[in-house]
Amino acid sequence: MKKIFTLIILLATQHCLFAQKENNNWLFGRNAGISFAGATPVALTTSAMSTYEACASVSDGAGNLLFYTNSVNVWNRNHALMQNGQVLGGHESASQGAAIVQSPANSNQYYLFVVDGCDNYLQGGLKYSLIDMTQQSGLGAVVNKAVQVASGSVTEKLTVVPHANGTDSWILVHQWQSNQFLAYLLTRNGLTTTPIISSVGSVHTGGGGNYQNANAVGYMKASPAGNKLAVGIRDGSFELFDFNNFTGRLSNYVPLRQFYRSYGVEFSPDGTKLYGTNLDGNSLMQFNLQAGSSAAIAASGMIVGYTSGYAGALQLGPNGKIYVAQYESNFVGVINEPDRLGSACDFQSSGVNLGNRVCQIGLPNNRSLPVRPLTAAFTSNTVCFGTATPFAATIGGGSGVAVATWNFGDATSGTANTATGLTPTHTFSAPGTYTVTLSVTEPGMAAPITVSSTVTVSPVPTVNLGPSVQQVCQGQPVTLTAGSQPTGTTFRWQDGSTNASFTATTSGQYYVDVTNAQGCTTRGSATVQVVAPPVLTLGPALQRLCQGQTLTLSAGVQPAGATYRWQDGSTGATFVVRTSGTYSVVVTLPPGCTAQASTQVEAVPLPTVNLGQDTTLCLQQPLVLTVGRQPAGSTYRWQDGSTAATYSATVGGTYSVEVTSANGCVSRDERVVMAAECPFEIPNIITPNKDQNNETFVLKGLNPKAWSLVVYNRWGRQVYETTSYDNGWNADGHPDGVYYYMLKNATTGQLYRGWVQVAR
Repeated sequence: MKKIFTLIILLATQHCLFAQKENNNWLFGRNAGISFAGATPVALTTSAMSTYEACASVSDGAGNLLFYTNSVNVWNRNHALMQNGQVLGGHESASQGAAIVQSPANSNQYYLFVVDGCDNYLQGGLKYSLIDMTQQSGLGAVVNKAVQVASGSVTEKLTVVPHANGTDSWILVHQWQSNQFLAYLLTRNGLTTTPIISSVGSVHTGGGGNYQNANAVGYMKASPAGNKLAVGIRDGSFELFDFNNFTGRLSNYVPLRQFYRSYGVEFSPDGTKLYGTNLDGNSLMQFNLQAGSSAAIAASGMIVGYTSGYAGALQLGPNGKIYVAQYESNFVGVINEPDRLGSACDFQSSGVNLGNRVCQIGLPNNRSLPVRPLTAAFTSNTVCFGTATPFAATIGGGSGVAVATWNFGDATSGTANTATGLTPTHTFSAPGTYTVTLSVTEPGMAAPITVSSTVTVSPVPTVNLGPSVQQVCQGQPVTLTAGSQPTGTTFRWQDGSTNASFTATTSGQYYVDVTNAQGCTTRGSATVQVVAPPVLTLGPALQRLCQGQTLTLSAGVQPAGATYRWQDGSTGATFVVRTSGTYSVVVTLPPGCTAQASTQVEAVPLPTVNLGQDTTLCLQQPLVLTVGRQPAGSTYRWQDGSTAATYSATVGGTYSVEVTSANGCVSRDERVVMAAECPFEIPNIITPNKDQNNETFVLKGLNPKAWSLVVYNRWGRQVYETTSYDNGWNADGHPDGVYYYMLKNATTGQLYRGWVQVAR
């Protein structure tokens, strides 16, 4: 069950916090821009606009850019000129040449106010154009252009101040060569063309510059609370007034110190400090509005920083910091702590890097947004232990840069007990009830606002089905149980059954979801393996064992954990047989499944083999070696691989034979035959005349087959050759005469050469 805690706290504070995000995108200078969408401002480099001073831009409530202007033209969010958005009647060198206000009557329409510049002798006065964002598929179009409001000359100062009712707005300008402020009220009924006139302060006239009207240059700004107004008169001084944002009237003129070129003005977020820039003096001033009397406030002015180029416009950002335009710079300066006095305000000239874009002396002339109180709330779910608990903070109002921090009340979790962001999660260290606190703060707040509530983390069931893998013998069931559980617990097995136990009869994965009364579920699982009896054999039922040899009996490959018990009680995986008998083994698998096998072993005698005694003799004729009488089915293998029952030895050497009986039993014997140095005779004459006497070339005392013979005639031509002589050469086909022979024994290497006479 989901439990949601929603708490909303409104912050009561003197700080003015700007809730909307319509000022999130600033476009200015030479194609420069800044985005305040994240925690840190970053450069925007897609602007199509190049302007010296006049600029304004506006975004929707989510912070998405809508359009921007230099008071002459207006560009849509795609950085293309808006339809009918040219020649709006302003001037790009007017200090505050443009201001944008959302229509109180139609949130899709915006008023774009513009004023003329000194370069055009301020002739254009105050004009407005109406932009309808429903046009051009949401890109907007100017539907009413350059409507004249004040036909007389007004200075380059133009600002918008929220009415005290939080809905309407005051459009303020200052008449040229006059001390009159003109305040036009914009309501749901449109713009009131008759202004509220306040004749107070100095007369804005004269000044240097190319047109001798430079005192029309400079900024006019209201404090965040809307109760103060300040102006900068370029060749004059800064001026401070009280402003009644209910009536639109100014009063209580306080002239401030002049620092050579009075240009930009801006109030600190808490309204206690006023900042001004000394244009080509490249410096930044601060006035302490809490110094006391008007004279003390005027005397409090001090320089708190120096800019890298001309010090131009000042503009309060959505993050509570004040940004400073620096002429021809790739950086916008920043006052990081504008509520602090003196150098503690921490001005940095390298505030925001504009990339390859360049700042001029103007910044977007954004209106001061109505004060909206900061609100905070969060939701959370009741969760089960071990599950990350999600939290979701909702922050309303404020400046849109609020920082949310959390304390989950779970000190045991260590550094994980705290978090930042709007949607953290936390895994609690134990079941129980915890007090969770959300703290929200923004720049300038004295203390954060906090929201606290309790979160319950429910325990989860403990489930144990036993070992993760359970083996049982075939035909034996296993009963799985989730263990003892409290009242109100429910069970759901893998097949949908809901009993507290489950009987498994086949192999498979089994699980149960156990849910306690708090709705927390734990799953337990186990794998059941039904094991068949072992499959084993010791070989043929009758096996023969040769005398003097051994036979190794094995039950075959068995699963891990199998045990063995042989007929003699031994427990090895194999058994070595040496005598006749009956042998058996019982194999038992881990679950207790058993099987038995046996075999009969019969011992048989080895073959009797005797090649005779070693001997030395003349090998004029081969020596026939025999293995003796052997039973049918025996096989033979001599030393040279031959397989006959006998072997003829023609030369000296070691002769051996293996005899294998029909039962596979093997015996071996060998005999050494040594050739004696016997007398021999090689004839030197033969008479092949067919009288049967001395007919052929006969080797006497030598085994002719062991010799190769080559015969040559008297001219050296070969007439006969054989590798194994047979005492048969008779010079057949050749004439009588002397022949030369060469005899060679390939085994012994012996060589004889000589001649023989053939006479018929």
